[in-house]
Amino acid sequence: MNGEVRPFEAARSSLIGTRECNQDRCLVLSHGESVLLGLADGLGGHPRGEVAAQLLIDVCDSLFRRASKPIPDPELFMLHCIGKAHQAVIRFGRRQTPPIAPRSTAVLALIQSGIAHWTHVGDSRLYLIRQGKIHRRTQDHAQVRYVRQGTGRSSRPHASLTRCLGGVEEPPVTTCGPPTRLQSQDVLLLCSDGLWGQVSTGTLITAFGDTTEPLAGRLRTLLDTAATHPHSDNVTAVALRWLAAADAGPDSTGDTQVDRAVRHLHSMLEKKSKTTP
Repeated sequence: MNGEVRPFEAARSSLIGTRECNQDRCLVLSHGESVLLGLADGLGGHPRGEVAAQLLIDVCDSLFRRASKPIPDPELFMLHCIGKAHQAVIRFGRRQTPPIAPRSTAVLALIQSGIAHWTHVGDSRLYLIRQGKIHRRTQDHAQVRYVRQGTGRSSRPHASLTRCLGGVEEPPVTTCGPPTRLQSQDVLLLCSDGLWGQVSTGTLITAFGDTTEPLAGRLRTLLDTAATHPHSDNVTAVALRWLAAADAGPDSTGDTQVDRAVRHLHSMLEKKSKTTP
């Protein structure tokens, strides 16, 4: 970041769990003041879910690297990523013999000038953890039904996704979260259901309460906890801790570019006052 201290700490990790294949994928990309986080979970029960998930990551990587920074419209950019990835998944499925229909979830977050934007499809989640509480959380695109386990046994809940990448021709309706200004020590957590489905909300919050240990270590410990489940799914997460800007004073607007312009103007006025008789 051009020699500047980065205002965030980020980490990502993925474990296979007890599955034969890891169909989760994730990424962290940064350029200047723009940071892109992404996570995809290929759907089990459908062929080549890992390819569908990888296609989302590849599309995001390509579009982010080519985009001018800062990205003028973060929400439009993320929707473009989702749409392009959906098309790529459909094309891949059609080219197989016989044709197949891979599917994947998607959750993206783009942070610029201290403001977080996010969007998602499916049940991979984003949590914004602030001061020991869940400040924001995405709502799953899923329908819960109860499946009877057997004669004389109780039913168990089963969630089926109502939206995902792939499967149908039309791109999925994507949910975008409200642009949110980050505060010092806020944590953004993107994760697959292999994590949030195996650990409690309290465990998620507690995992990031200690700011003295590197974020990567806290994240890996959390994933290890989820992966110890006897029937663990793939467990994947991306985390970002927002750090207070070193030069942010009481008059800071929270917008880095504006703050720089204000400081420059103050500097010019001070120089002028010193040279004025």
